[in-house]
Amino acid sequence: MSILKNTPLFLSIACVLFGAETSWIEQYVQAATAANKTCTAKEFAECRTHLLRANEALGGRADIVYRLASVEASLGNKQAALDWLSLYSKSGLTFADPASEPEFEALKNTPEFAAILARLKSARQPVSSSKPFLTLPEKDLIAEDIAYDPAGGRFFISSVRHRKILSVTKRGKVTEFVPEGQPDIWAILALRVDSKRKVLWASTAAMPEAIGFSKQEEGRSALLKYSLESGALLKRYDLKTDAKHALGDMTVSSSGDVYASDGLGAVYWVEHSRDTMEPLFEKGTFRSPQTPALSSDETRLFIPDYSRGISVVDLATRKWKLLEHPKELSIGGIDGLYLKDRTMIAVQNGSTPPRLIRMSLDDSLTRITQWATLEANWPGLGAPTHGVIVGDQFYFIANSGWDRMNDDGSVKPGTAFEAPQIRHLPWVPF
Repeated sequence: MSILKNTPLFLSIACVLFGAETSWIEQYVQAATAANKTCTAKEFAECRTHLLRANEALGGRADIVYRLASVEASLGNKQAALDWLSLYSKSGLTFADPASEPEFEALKNTPEFAAILARLKSARQPVSSSKPFLTLPEKDLIAEDIAYDPAGGRFFISSVRHRKILSVTKRGKVTEFVPEGQPDIWAILALRVDSKRKVLWASTAAMPEAIGFSKQEEGRSALLKYSLESGALLKRYDLKTDAKHALGDMTVSSSGDVYASDGLGAVYWVEHSRDTMEPLFEKGTFRSPQTPALSSDETRLFIPDYSRGISVVDLATRKWKLLEHPKELSIGGIDGLYLKDRTMIAVQNGSTPPRLIRMSLDDSLTRITQWATLEANWPGLGAPTHGVIVGDQFYFIANSGWDRMNDDGSVKPGTAFEAPQIRHLPWVPF
């Protein structure tokens, strides 16, 4: 789950930035701050300039598009406002209702506005093709990640709140692979199986959502390497304590290399032959990197940023660029990302509504050509987190429980945990 899960979102059309003197993160912060200041002061022309700059710095989110529509309407630019609203209405997101906004009053009798409202109404309808596999036995697990061992025919589920790893057979029998209460094991986040080497990788981070959290340990994080056969901890890779870290997501290559993202900015690499963890990207390239996904030939790594979009990394050169995509597709707020051949599934829990989307890439794997919503707007979906490809099925965690938690680790007033569920749907290419 992203460390920035409650951070307000901005949106933009895809762009590519290489080697800029000012990083996109700095550009984003500067533009967002200036836009908020000038919009509040009703200096709309100046606000529009800053929003367009933020739009240039980011890739794949919907709220700047909506704010640009509002600003254009406030400036009396009806067609520009309708154009931005039309783009927002095609995103499948529904965090704002233009019918209730007074600044759009002059647009409400136009056929274009009626079409926008019709698309938004359609976007609020339930969408689901998944089926339940298992309801987990503990309601307050905060189930974060799921991995699968084909040799043993079992799933593994990580628990943030209870700091443990569950093992689940395909018949649904649940046992504890790593029991709660292990020393120096904090919230368990990412999981990946290396079946060839009989290893289960896990990441752990000291977070307030975990029972027994100690403020003195906040920001500590480590990568854990377990034996699939015995459950023994084979090795531990701790990050330095000179800064806060939160190793949250990872993937493993066929050669045994591990790529792990730190939700606070960096991406790490454990090269199998060297067996040491070192930065693949230091902080500054990404703001909140999430689940990395490898291309089939393992030459490229796709890294979603919770604040931005998806970057494509050439692993030989470590050069990167944003994955191009249709203008209406909003790909901020991605937590889980999965790729097989040219088909990609993303779990977006930083969007309204939370959803799963399927995307198709072009032959060069540099552009999204098609996309569709797979799961959205049904009560049991809750806050989905991660998934795993098993044969021709995609298994994912629904109703994880993250949406019941405050950032300080307390349960939101008036809410109660409900049991997380593992669901599955066909992995179908476009």
